[in-house]
Amino acid sequence: MTTSLLLAAALSLLPAPLRAAADIMIRAGVDKTSVALNDQIVLEVSVAGPSTSMPEPKLPSLPNFSVYSSANSHNISFINGKVSSSIVYTYVLVPRFVGKAVIGPVAVTTGGTTVQTDPIEIEVVPPAGTRVPGQGPASPRPSPSGARPSPGAPDIFVMADVDKKKPFVNEQVTLSVKFFTSVQLLGNPQYDTPKISGFLAEDLPPERHGNIEHHGRSYYYSEIKTALFPASAGKHVVGPATVRAQIQRDVTIDPYAPDFFQRFFSQGLVGAEDKVLSSEPVEIRADPLPSEGKPPDFTGAVGRFSVSAAIDRTEPKAGEAVNLTVTVQGTGNIKALGDLKLPDMPSFRVYDTVSSLSLDRTKDVVNGSKVFKTVLVPKVSGPLTIPSITFSYFDPSKRQYVQASTPALRLKVGEGDAAASAAVAASAPAGRLSAVSEDIRYLKLNAESSALSRLLEAVASAGNAHTAPFLLFAAVLSMTMYQEREASDPKGKRFRGALKAARKRLTQAAALKAEDPKRASSLLSEALTHYLGDKLDAPASGLTLRRVIDLLAAKAPGLGSREHDEVREMWEELDLLRFAPSAPRGKGADPAEKLASLLKILEKAVRR
Repeated sequence: MTTSLLLAAALSLLPAPLRAAADIMIRAGVDKTSVALNDQIVLEVSVAGPSTSMPEPKLPSLPNFSVYSSANSHNISFINGKVSSSIVYTYVLVPRFVGKAVIGPVAVTTGGTTVQTDPIEIEVVPPAGTRVPGQGPASPRPSPSGARPSPGAPDIFVMADVDKKKPFVNEQVTLSVKFFTSVQLLGNPQYDTPKISGFLAEDLPPERHGNIEHHGRSYYYSEIKTALFPASAGKHVVGPATVRAQIQRDVTIDPYAPDFFQRFFSQGLVGAEDKVLSSEPVEIRADPLPSEGKPPDFTGAVGRFSVSAAIDRTEPKAGEAVNLTVTVQGTGNIKALGDLKLPDMPSFRVYDTVSSLSLDRTKDVVNGSKVFKTVLVPKVSGPLTIPSITFSYFDPSKRQYVQASTPALRLKVGEGDAAASAAVAASAPAGRLSAVSEDIRYLKLNAESSALSRLLEAVASAGNAHTAPFLLFAAVLSMTMYQEREASDPKGKRFRGALKAARKRLTQAAALKAEDPKRASSLLSEALTHYLGDKLDAPASGLTLRRVIDLLAAKAPGLGSREHDEVREMWEELDLLRFAPSAPRGKGADPAEKLASLLKILEKAVRR
């Protein structure tokens, strides 16, 4: 009987997240369902549930769009002792092709339960007044001035430039890569991003298109912009940007030749010419931030910022939660902002701070806000003050440090009830005291014990017979604590289980290699992308090779250029194996063996 009672008590302690998995809600929406090819769509995904740590949504495969992660905002509320939160993830989608497109279901998984949104249909139309990119430029127009084209004007070329070549460390530099063509293109050109070392990069969508005159010749151009933030002082080089394209060239066929009709119907009157074009490298020299006048709380923010603070109530009772919200907003590398240091507040119990990020790239400038939310619990009653909160940054336009601050926030704390006072009495400082209880209550023994009391006394004197139930209770409690830790840290769970999940896919790929090589190739590709997504805390469906290299540079500084090249080669080899299985490949190690070796290297280098 005792064993069953203890087991029932232990099972009642099973973690709530396992039972609350069905409480997770996910919604997805777009700002428009019809978009021009040179425009963009904003996709917002909202995840809400009864926990401060929510799982990250997984985007579906979106081959018709270029996907850019824009921002996320986190909102937490405490109502009657219950916690609820919601996170809104914002993505920018840039269409690649004209026609019908579908944003598949966005899914979120927690506690073994998966919840997903409905698919969203999108119609992509040609841009007004321009031709569709990749289907050739408009016919060359004569120069408005009547000037003849320069004899040296090329048919097709690439240019790269930056808006400033001597920035400060962590100051935005805008890189512009333009691809010009004045002849017909056969298909979409392939763009290879330049090698960027020593910078933090942010894409600046959307891609620009239009017509321009250069050296007296009319060109159709495409422009891609990227915001670069130098990570250290000194010389940095932005490598060449490369564009691979096929252009149309005329082919002269002799109409009197004996094989005229054979050549005409085999290749027509138009031939394809492959072109590989590269821009010139761009050199940037970053100046270090001055040491003179640097505030002690400066954490590296460069730009122009402001700080504000607010509380959700001004007249709480002692022991009741007060939500403090501090917002830092402005122009600069918002992602690089460190944790906000709060002043000492001995009259409050201060809980861990939760931050959320919101980015905007309007007019090719990275700006936005970072919100810090902290729960404060007053320990005593009476008038209390939250001191001014300061935030220091370097303004490159003024070439000096600036300190922004919030005004002090005043509260009028009322007396709490006895339970709240008892909860904070142990850590309350000297101040206003409240009575918790009065009088003395004596314990009296009952001379006549009941049958239940005598049974409990007999159980208590059973000695070693309690060992087995105690061990069972301890085992169930340990399992409960482990499950609670896993449920409260989904990112850590993904990180720790990344290698195991990748090896499982490798095993499945080996088993299917002979009978279903296409599925085996897909499993190898999934093993790499999902492993990198879990380790780098990014959705696997939205990962690109460039994004992977940038995240590895930030989170695994021990990896050198050789390891980055191995990741790039492995990624490209798996893409070739998956999408062009019949393409010729050189001799070498088996892709599965190479991937297994690469995973061992990454496992040692990537740390949380």
